[in-house]
Formats: sequence, structure tokens, C-alpha cells
Amino acid sequence: GGAELYLEYGFSVVSVTEIEYMQGKYKTEIYKMTGSEEAFGIFSVSKYKCLDRPALAEFTCRTKYQLQICKGPYYISIINGTGSKSDSIASVTIGKILTARIRDEELDLSGYLPGIPREIIQSKCILAKGKIGMMNGSPDHEDFFRGITGFTAIIVNSEKKLISARFRNDSSYKQFLDLHKIKDETIEADGRIKKIATNHLLIELTD
Repeated sequence: GGAELYLEYGFSVVSVTEIEYMQGKYKTEIYKMTGSEEAFGIFSVSKYKCLDRPALAEFTCRTKYQLQICKGPYYISIINGTGSKSDSIASVTIGKILTARIRDEELDLSGYLPGIPREIIQSKCILAKGKIGMMNGSPDHEDFFRGITGFTAIIVNSEKKLISARFRNDSSYKQFLDLHKIKDETIEADGRIKKIATNHLLIELTD
């Protein structure tokens, strides 16, 4: 179930393991995606109501029954069956062992969100690369990219709502401009829209 979401982001391989540790049982799923953005995308639309973020990697999310980690091109999910404090602690220990084996560099999203605090990037962002990811992570903005392919969008849901959208080529960039009736030469004059790189826009949303 949910395979379409992983395929949309860019999926490589998955390993699922049942672990018995310290008298507890844990289900560990390790997804290797095609890149670090793709791994963060899956992480960002899968996490929900994090209780805390253990310092195992740049992006983590712990709930009562699950620990989720994104490091490099890997998305890791560790599920326990009881939700007890001891199981939660054991999940972090397992996560520490797994992340220590990952040598890939952490994803840096500052290029997408210049000037945005690290805390906001860690906790308030989702990354979508298509319709399914948008529906899972930020359904209110699905129509914002209606009919458009070849984009990576990071949506910030904080006090200041932002969309950082990078387009694969001139064609998809122009398609987005046409959809929203935006003229490329007038972007700099609009305080809500900034062009931060070629085919890359930072848009501040208003209610």
C-alpha cells in the first residue's frame, strides 16, 4: 500500500526487519530513495504530531509508537508495539545504530528557504514532487500546481506561509507562471514573489 507515493518521489530499495531487543519487538523499515530530497519528501509527508526530535540526524520525529528518521537518501521508520517509555528509548538506540552506518551528508534546505530559521525548516516543512505528495502533505495547495509536472516544492506552514518552488526546466516554469498569470519580468516588483535562482521562486502566501 502507498507504493505510488514512494515511486513519485523516486524509490530505490527497501529493507524490512523484525528486531527483538531488550525484551521488546520492533519493526524497522529502511527506504533508500534516489536522493536526499526524495528521502526528506517521504519523511515530511509521513511524520505526524511529533512529541520530540531525537538528535540522531537533521530530521527526526518521535511519537509514542514510531520513530522516523531522514538522513542522506534514507528514510527510516522504527515501530514499537506497546508505546511504552522503554520501547521508545530502545527505538532511539536502534536508530542510533542505523544512522551511524549512513555516511551520506545531511540534506541542506537553506538554498530553498534563505533566511528561514533551522527550527522552522526541521519542523514546519513538507516537500512535494507531484500530485500524490501534495495530497498527502499539503492538500490545500494541490491546485497551486494543477497539471504541472517537473517541480520540487517546499511548503512552510508556520506563521509566515511560504512555498519555495524549483522547476526542472523552462517549460514547467513557464507553465506555472501561465497558470497563475504571472509575468516573469514583473516578479521582482511583487513583494510576495522572489526569484531566488533560475526557474526557482519563493512565494509568500496570504490568507
